[in-house]
Amino acid sequence: MSIRFALLGAGRIGRVHAKAIAADPDATLVAVADPFKEVADAIISRFGGAARTVEEIETAGDIDAVVICTPTDTHADLIEKFARAGKSIFCEKPVDLTIERVRQCLQTVEETDATLMIGFNRRFDPHFRAVRRAIDDGRIGNVEMIQ
Repeated sequence: MSIRFALLGAGRIGRVHAKAIAADPDATLVAVADPFKEVADAIISRFGGAARTVEEIETAGDIDAVVICTPTDTHADLIEKFARAGKSIFCEKPVDLTIERVRQCLQTVEETDATLMIGFNRRFDPHFRAVRRAIDDGRIGNVEMIQ
């Protein structure tokens, strides 16, 4: 079964996620929402899907999940909107800049029993920092790739 995705926000990180969706044989990019038509069209022409509004995506029966790549101040509202709409949600970090708003948002997620995943870059993880320190200190040779 292919998971049908909508991408909200077609900027830099949106392109990264669109590429990942397109590369997965079990995923399909169905829709892209972005206020800048030319940016959305660039994603659509490369990875598929159709331009839709957030409201159209919210009520769409052909979308299972959303990927939220919009500005931070929209994250919590969009998470709540799509939790209520019964869509699975992946959202770039952070949920919001205030802990109170994060708690409100997560309460809605809990009440709706929504599936939510927050993207988080672990560059400050102690193990990742130790690797970086080893590279910076010259304890590791020329690094070509880290995965």
